[in-house]
Amino acid sequence: MALKWKFIVNPNAGSGLCPKRWEKAEPIIKESGIDYDVIFTTKRAQGQELTKQAINDGFNRIIVASGDGVVNEAINGIMSFSEQKRKSIAFGVLPFGTGNDYCTFMGIPWNPENAARTLIEKTAISPSSIGHASYPDTKFDVYFGNMFDFGISSLVNIANMEGEMSWMKSHTKYTLLAIKKLVTVKQRKGTIILDDGEPIDFKLMLVAIGVGKAVGGGMLACVNAHPQNDFFDVFISENMTKFQTLLGIQKIFKGNHLKLKNTLYKTAKKVEVKLEKPIGMEHDGEIYEGDVSAHVIVKHMPQAYNILYNTEHPSMYWLTHEELAAGKKPDGVATKGMTHWDGRTWQEKN
Repeated sequence: MALKWKFIVNPNAGSGLCPKRWEKAEPIIKESGIDYDVIFTTKRAQGQELTKQAINDGFNRIIVASGDGVVNEAINGIMSFSEQKRKSIAFGVLPFGTGNDYCTFMGIPWNPENAARTLIEKTAISPSSIGHASYPDTKFDVYFGNMFDFGISSLVNIANMEGEMSWMKSHTKYTLLAIKKLVTVKQRKGTIILDDGEPIDFKLMLVAIGVGKAVGGGMLACVNAHPQNDFFDVFISENMTKFQTLLGIQKIFKGNHLKLKNTLYKTAKKVEVKLEKPIGMEHDGEIYEGDVSAHVIVKHMPQAYNILYNTEHPSMYWLTHEELAAGKKPDGVATKGMTHWDGRTWQEKN
């Protein structure tokens, strides 16, 4: 099958720097000789329709040049097709946003030229798991490829979308916004049920349900997660105070938070959450708000679509198709010579 590449570029990503990054990346793409086309988004929430149109037009490599929001839109576009059709498509990302959490597990460097070169020359295809979140009160549902989360992380993303600290262009903005929101956040009580087990009561600071590892501009909340697992990793701030959360912020950015007091780290294939008061809930950078965001059911779907990952990823090992077919399972804890945080730092600097 001939490869046809569709690049969907979000000009607003990276605090408006995405077009400049694309200008640096496109010459590498042209020089490679691949059959490609490019389209720019012109309005919010357009990525899903552009992805569906591209697939209907025969493109089988869907690449998003953006941050996590349009990535999520494209994933939902892919998931609108049958399983058989999805097997003929591979999804990739040029990390031209600010936080680029989805791309943490794909290992694509952030430098535009290196990102384009890596995507075209050094990636392989792997099936990846996906999450499906449904809200019973409104029948709204959405897929996510990296992380479903709420609490400090979703408040930070709302603040970012509303332009707070817009003068800051680096991902450090997310850390400062997290500290800022921590001061004013009103903790909500809730219950969480893992795989239809006994309810767990918690006082909300952060709940993260991960296919991948990172959220909130690099917080490795689900540090042991792997997209080839057949379950979610789930981080729950069970009863953390604001002071404990403040002390834990730097630990979670480096993935060193699993021994923090009043937290839980579990795995599950199904997660149900009920909150006493609604809060914006985040799926891959997209926020769902409103009165109905107090009750959600999240289900895991293994090997749901194909992604393009860097075979030279410095910190995370991916199983081959042959290893997966033989029943081998990934070890999300083991690294390839460096920690996950150092691997993400490598992506940012290369």
